[in-house]
Amino acid sequence: MGKPTRIVCLGGGFVAAYMVKQLRPLLRDGACELTVIDQNNYHTFHGLVAEMLSGQIQPGQIVSPARRLFAGAHFQNAVIDRIDMDRRVIVTSRAIDGRVYEAPFDHLVLNLGSIEDLSRYPGLAEHSFRLKSYWDCFEVRSHLLRMLELAEFETDAEERQRLLTFVVAGGNFAGIEVATELVSHFRRLARKEYRRLRAEEIKVVVIHSGARILPELDTRYPKLVDYAETYVEKIGCVIRRNTRLGSATPDEAVLSDGSRIPTRTIISCTGTAHSPLLDQLDCERDERGRVRVDEQLRVVGLENVWAGGDCAAVPHPKGGACPPLAIYAMTAGSQIGRNLKRTLTGKPLTRYRFTGLGDACSLGQRSAVGHLKGIQVAGFPAWLTWRFFVFLYLPSWERRIRALIDWAVWPFIGRDIVAVHQKQTLALHEELFEPGQAIVRQGDIGHSLYIVRSGEVEVVQSDADGGEKRICTLGPGSHFGEMAVFGDSRRSATVRALERVRVVEIRRDTAEVLSGSMEVFGETLRQLPTGAPAAKEAS
Repeated sequence: MGKPTRIVCLGGGFVAAYMVKQLRPLLRDGACELTVIDQNNYHTFHGLVAEMLSGQIQPGQIVSPARRLFAGAHFQNAVIDRIDMDRRVIVTSRAIDGRVYEAPFDHLVLNLGSIEDLSRYPGLAEHSFRLKSYWDCFEVRSHLLRMLELAEFETDAEERQRLLTFVVAGGNFAGIEVATELVSHFRRLARKEYRRLRAEEIKVVVIHSGARILPELDTRYPKLVDYAETYVEKIGCVIRRNTRLGSATPDEAVLSDGSRIPTRTIISCTGTAHSPLLDQLDCERDERGRVRVDEQLRVVGLENVWAGGDCAAVPHPKGGACPPLAIYAMTAGSQIGRNLKRTLTGKPLTRYRFTGLGDACSLGQRSAVGHLKGIQVAGFPAWLTWRFFVFLYLPSWERRIRALIDWAVWPFIGRDIVAVHQKQTLALHEELFEPGQAIVRQGDIGHSLYIVRSGEVEVVQSDADGGEKRICTLGPGSHFGEMAVFGDSRRSATVRALERVRVVEIRRDTAEVLSGSMEVFGETLRQLPTGAPAAKEAS
């Protein structure tokens, strides 16, 4: 018997899971070896993210262990660094220290999905929450509960409203499912858990660039969108149409029409980009950066390379390309697996023929809209259909059983409202502020010091009569805040953005570590050119 054919799959999504199912007989017989490479040792199921955020299921229920999901194949938990087509090897590294490894292949499968495009709006990377990875979702869940906790004892009406306003950017399936689930979740919590909050105080706002929400349905099923829009607004969700997020800041969402929404929570459900790894391949790409594949799901122009899911422009049997939905990734994975078997056994390849089952969007409170093979359904029947298919698409029976248990018990024992926060890591990060926003405020405790990267700020002091005096202005290269950090004192002045400003924030823990390593660190910062002698007053 000759050497087994080596197949390497980049990414552990639905394409890999369904391809493994098709290849298991050959894997058992030793006809081929399959290695799935991913930087996470779990698969994240996004169909239940909204219910995880609202405490209906435990956070761990949306992830499945990769080694069980890909049973029969090898799994490599590593960072994918390079695709070397000349040598037919994948270069990887381990996160702990960057040590390099190589995985040779005879056939390569691209299952790289998509990444978030954080460059679409200023401040999006720094001040918005995403729902792409498991840790993104977990962080959002804890943050939502923390906002309610802080609002309960907040006496300042303006800040209380800021804490209780939740902005969702994107009126697509993901955005509407999250927004509507949060509305019902917050109302329940205000009634049963957070007695000092009133349900009418809590506001969920959807920012949508189009005239109508759910663009995935609007062109073919406008009546379903009519139902959804009426229902969403009826349950208290605010929709801002024909506008988009202009920029994100620590305490405001700035919209493209110039209006501002005071908020501490911006959840981004829009904007994706292709994986940078695709740029290493010399192949055809579509206008969205996805690799083009033929009807057999082979990458056009590359021998023995296959692709499916969000990273591939898979030809739809009825024309165009398949949408980036889980069902298309599943069926593409199965088709790739079947064609790999045919390749290894010398049989002709078959075409991808899946045309879709339908689409559905949950609207919270056991209501939904959707269609199944053209049959339109709305309300509770649609929600039952949606729930059935979500259950069916869970990647393992283990997770299905656990989800059933959670769905069965939460109405009796209540939803989980534990907010777990990670310890603040020692790091530097950028922040963006729009004109008129305060970066630090006089009288606040100094937790961070700042270095201005771009833009101009003003340093002002308030007097006992409520008046304000400008001390100085600071530009790029200037710094402020170090005296309050190192002196453990309150801010003696307010620093406010005069234009769009980017600053580097150095939190106290990080500054103290650096100061402990370099005795002159604090003095060095004070001696940096600031543009005005009075800049120390900004501390």
